[in-house]
Amino acid sequence: MEPPSNPVVEALQAYVGRTFDAGPAFTVWLGGILRMVGVGELEMEFVTRPEWANPVGTLHGGMQAAILDEMIGFATFTLGEAEPMVTIDLHVNFLGKAAVGTRVKARARVVRHGRRISHAVCELYDDTGRPIARADANLVRMDSKG
Repeated sequence: MEPPSNPVVEALQAYVGRTFDAGPAFTVWLGGILRMVGVGELEMEFVTRPEWANPVGTLHGGMQAAILDEMIGFATFTLGEAEPMVTIDLHVNFLGKAAVGTRVKARARVVRHGRRISHAVCELYDDTGRPIARADANLVRMDSKG
């Protein structure tokens, strides 16, 4: 059975296989290539850059967390809700490393979507499929009052 879609997912389908040239500045700056998108899930690929490195030349933990958080937020965006969701907590487990120039893949999905609070996860893998980091987050729906 074909999973349900929505206008957001349908619009994002045009970006599969390429980078974003429009949208939130941080998303554009990351330069990820969208590999898959569905309702409540997506996968993007990134090439780690020198400005993302820690002092030992591997992907900085703060950048890992930023990528994970961005992808989790993006996964909730694919739900097609009228009001955006923002992260209220983020728990990251650092599991491995990736050198500068390494291709990494982030897979995010919404685990539970509630009326106001949703829970999502994202996993970051290196180019061999080994885990680099995993995040769990809760997000809250913003209302029109902010």
